[in-house]
Amino acid sequence: MKLILRPFNKSDYSIVSKIYAEGIATNVATFETEIPNWIDWNKKYISQPRIVAVFEQTVVGFAVLSKISNRDVYKGVAEVSLYVAKHMRGYGIGKQLLLQLITESEANGFWTLQAGIFSANKVSIHLHESCGFRIVGTREKIGQLNNTWFDNILLERRSKLIGNTMKNILVLCTGNSCRSQMAHGYLNQFTKGKATIYSAGIETHGINPGAAAIMKEDGIDISNHTSNHVDEYADVDFDFIITVCDHANENCPYIPSKNAVRLHHNFFDPSKVLGSDDEKHQAFLKARSEIKDYFEDFVKTHLPSSKL
Repeated sequence: MKLILRPFNKSDYSIVSKIYAEGIATNVATFETEIPNWIDWNKKYISQPRIVAVFEQTVVGFAVLSKISNRDVYKGVAEVSLYVAKHMRGYGIGKQLLLQLITESEANGFWTLQAGIFSANKVSIHLHESCGFRIVGTREKIGQLNNTWFDNILLERRSKLIGNTMKNILVLCTGNSCRSQMAHGYLNQFTKGKATIYSAGIETHGINPGAAAIMKEDGIDISNHTSNHVDEYADVDFDFIITVCDHANENCPYIPSKNAVRLHHNFFDPSKVLGSDDEKHQAFLKARSEIKDYFEDFVKTHLPSSKL
């Protein structure tokens, strides 16, 4: 198939809008139910890059980006929208469009792309994963379509070309529930956006409510974090891998980051403490204090450009 990928022109919108309508009709592509007029569509999407796929002189697909925020700190983060004409699906057009969009987004200074995809849209999820996106969580019942609530799978892709001095840090424990989540929260705060923080477990136990509560007392909200398995990050090249419990350190699976600095500290485990509410609170306070001090020192020692 001889496919041409070129920049979108205003004159393409009549066909693009029809392709978008076909996406709406699937009921798994978007929460939108109406086709926007040109003015509204043009306002919604970033001017560059906008790409169309052309086959036999006819537009058969398009890929565009939209802002996730007007804040300057997020100027390099955008959300992907990609649609292929119904009669041309299954020919690999979507992957060509997405790969080209990634290339052009990096040329335009975007360092992170994200996508929110209906959980039932397995084809689109697989497509994004095949182009370097990773699943970072599920937004449960994030929106309604035709009076039915739907989940969205949130995926993201971090550029390896832009800001490649940014460090990737993995914090690992048994269940990615308590100590690693608190460490994740403090590292996000202490590195001030100068590192990408991941936390994971060799199992997944969900977020410990006590950990979320004690971190909130210190002004850090980890309640929206997800509990992730370390295998989910097999494609990430880590600069630091930090285990925060002996069990994870002793049973850690192979992580293919040859140049990673590997550190270990067995932090006090507050989840094991039984007793009164006050005794449990004091246990989480003790663990939080240990973790905060350790990772504040870690940032000062290993990431001097991120000093507080």
